[in-house]
Amino acid sequence: MLTRRQFLTGVGATAAVTAASLLIPLRGKPQASGMESTEKPFESIPECDWIIENVLLVDGTGDIPYYGKIAVQGECITAVGEFQAPEGVRKLDGQGLVLTPGFIDIHTHTEDYLFKDGSMAPFLAQGVTTQIGGNCGLSPLDLNQYIEKLSHAPINYGLLMGYKTIRYLAMGGHKTGKASPEVIEKMCRILADGLESGVFGLSTGLEYYPQHDATTEELIALCEVVGEHGGFYATHIRSEYDQVVSALEEAVEIGLQARVPVQYSHTKAGYERNWDKFPRLLGILEEAKKTGLDITADVYPYTYSSTDLGRKTFFHSMSEENVKMAMSHPQVFFGSDSQLYEGGRAYHPRAYGAFPRVLGRMVREEKVLSLQEAVAKMTAQPAKRLKLKDRGLLKPGFKADLVLFDQETVTDVASINNPSLFSEGIRQVWVNGKLAFAEGEVLEAAGGQFLRGVSAVSA
Repeated sequence: MLTRRQFLTGVGATAAVTAASLLIPLRGKPQASGMESTEKPFESIPECDWIIENVLLVDGTGDIPYYGKIAVQGECITAVGEFQAPEGVRKLDGQGLVLTPGFIDIHTHTEDYLFKDGSMAPFLAQGVTTQIGGNCGLSPLDLNQYIEKLSHAPINYGLLMGYKTIRYLAMGGHKTGKASPEVIEKMCRILADGLESGVFGLSTGLEYYPQHDATTEELIALCEVVGEHGGFYATHIRSEYDQVVSALEEAVEIGLQARVPVQYSHTKAGYERNWDKFPRLLGILEEAKKTGLDITADVYPYTYSSTDLGRKTFFHSMSEENVKMAMSHPQVFFGSDSQLYEGGRAYHPRAYGAFPRVLGRMVREEKVLSLQEAVAKMTAQPAKRLKLKDRGLLKPGFKADLVLFDQETVTDVASINNPSLFSEGIRQVWVNGKLAFAEGEVLEAAGGQFLRGVSAVSA
């Protein structure tokens, strides 16, 4: 493996392995059946600044991985698979490690941490190159100021606009009670402005004050605005516990009435007395999809929430079986639901370990998912929800958000007692073609971009 200094300066380019064929066994093991490259050789030599060769490519599509190489020029991928490298180009020997698209974390609460110049090290160490903040109804009050501040960030970042924030701006403070028609109209205008500025949609946290005062009719009105601008509705539903079934049914009703895509946030049926309701929740997702609703969900790979950790007697409010059931469901992908505080302090280990936990525990150890299935749920599936046309796949023309990791060692280390421990096994991470993480360290290069929703992009 080239060192970071060698890679950045181009020294050691001639030391990279040049094999007659890159279809070689991973770490000398017999090549698994069906692992052969299905890529057709490129007919011409690609233009590129550097190449990673001798890697197992897991491209985000969910298809069978294959051995090959990838070429990058500037921010973008220019070739994937088998191709002749330009003479003298810088090369990185991937040593048979896994290369995937950068992981997309669609559900976070890191907007304040990032705004205060957080390094995002805990996420880069997980292979996360893109995050979406503003979830559960809470987003920055001054959206334009926030966007301006994040013109150069350690990772790519996008926002949802929170219902609590919109309500605060429309009412001039946090007030209880139902919103009047005049206030709802004002909220719709504020939301429309946010969508045109670049947010991806509307988020709610209907279990929380004062969002629990929102009526279904009010949310339908707001979501109609979201639909008109090509966004989606992300919801922490009204109850994740005893009334969880009716709460999810309300979210489906809102999506159908407003004709807006729905993202069901951190799927769960909390408390043991509700665990048997979980198959019904997944059934609702399936039934809603059959009616024509574009609905997906996200889940984090832990059986406990931050609320569970804050109790005097810690307990697991979700069952392991239900978490695995959600993770393997075709309409569900992953989100960390993470939050960080000053100095990178975390209260829940998911902020430091969610994605490697999936790769290590759920893929390698428990075999809940295949590697390619898990990677698709970390890359292409959230990219599709966000309507990102150039991220989430290893494909020519796509942004070079890349993760190189060792599937034999990748794992989460953060725990309940020590939630701020970095994950292991992620070797190198690139954000828009810039090396952002290597040798266990975050580099100073700020390669991230502020991502805008389809309404702003098409304006």
